[in-house]
Amino acid sequence: MAILHYTIGLPPGRNGGSVQYAYGLMTEQAKVESVYALICGDTLFRGLTCKIKNCGSKNGIKLFKLTNPLTPTLIYGTSTPSLQYRDVNINYNNIQNFINDNDIKIMHLHTLMGIHKDLVAFIKSLGVTIVYTSHDFHGICAHYNLIDFKGDLCESVSAERCAICNANEPSDRFLRFANSSLYHFLKKSGVFSVLKKSKHISSNGSDNKNRVAFPKDKIKEYSELIDYYKDYFQLIDKFHFNSSQTSDVFRHFVPYVKGKVIPVVTSGIKDNRQPLKSNKVPKFGFIGSLNEYKGFSTLKKVIQDLNKEGYHDFKLLVYSGQNIGIDPDCPAIEYKGTYRYSEISDVLYDLDCMIVPSKWYETFSLVTLESLAHGRPVIVSNHVGAKDIVVTYNKDLVFSTQTQLKNLIRNILDNQEWLKTENTKILSTPWSFSIEKHAKDMLSYYYE
Repeated sequence: MAILHYTIGLPPGRNGGSVQYAYGLMTEQAKVESVYALICGDTLFRGLTCKIKNCGSKNGIKLFKLTNPLTPTLIYGTSTPSLQYRDVNINYNNIQNFINDNDIKIMHLHTLMGIHKDLVAFIKSLGVTIVYTSHDFHGICAHYNLIDFKGDLCESVSAERCAICNANEPSDRFLRFANSSLYHFLKKSGVFSVLKKSKHISSNGSDNKNRVAFPKDKIKEYSELIDYYKDYFQLIDKFHFNSSQTSDVFRHFVPYVKGKVIPVVTSGIKDNRQPLKSNKVPKFGFIGSLNEYKGFSTLKKVIQDLNKEGYHDFKLLVYSGQNIGIDPDCPAIEYKGTYRYSEISDVLYDLDCMIVPSKWYETFSLVTLESLAHGRPVIVSNHVGAKDIVVTYNKDLVFSTQTQLKNLIRNILDNQEWLKTENTKILSTPWSFSIEKHAKDMLSYYYE
């Protein structure tokens, strides 16, 4: 059986959890099956025709590129929604020859970004089963994280709300450059640092909270984008949900989906569990963006409150961006900057407990799994998909409110033996996550 994986790109050109996952999965599957990788082609110099072009091989995977793709929105929204479903000139003979010549039976989509709905519909018409892994909420939310311009979680779809949320998001021109080979070349050469979202973008459109009127034609564009993805989701035969929470969210917005929950893992996550170090003071960790939707502001407020209550003998080590040094508002918080993935074990072994306080519906959280794989207890919000795994160790480590988070940390500081007890529990529980096992699970799911 030949399997075609579609992803936005491959390492080292692209990074991120979904890319690492997709590459690890297809590399493992290539040991027993014929595996093809289709990646999103250049968006700045994209040509006129959408077709599949051979571009070599890597680790037993045959590589192909999709030319003239749609423009991926990446971690942004879009202020030009109509270009997200623009008509493209698809070379159907090229697509059909590729599918038939290589006997493709499964098309595994790791994102819907860049690949036109009509192309997927055509591949499906050739008898190919379409599988989709839900790494994010792209297609449900034009901003991908289901948090609206007020900072609240979206419970329903609204074209007008999408227009407000995305008013200050990048244009298609910006996104085309950010996805282009030219940008990646300049980024790698060091000519400029990584493009960063401006304050009004990273705040998820909060500057627009007082805007209530948008042109009808703009709202209509978002309405058509919503309808475009409703039709897109109907093409998918099997949804692969990476957590029960992701399944619940998708079923809320897209009731007709058919799928199965299978936790994800990357090839880099292995059983590296070790006992806690004897730190002089407890060290908690936070890894990720400082944006509101990741919940860092909530965590910082909790740490500040505990400091005011007299708790001073502990640290929160924050690994995010270029920030380095002690937080001017709270001496218990220390920013450590970024790290190479090869250094992840050193980072985690230095911690006693990881905290993942996400405000958005985080579909999984590889940070959570990675921390557990190193024997570190993890406190997660009830919006973290990987809570499915955390509760198998201790359901009390899942919090819903800021007060609950504060009580959890306070209890640990009052009884530091708790950390050793939780660490021992993690060390003594059989470890069941590996890319080898996951690849087999996914192959079984394809065959079901």
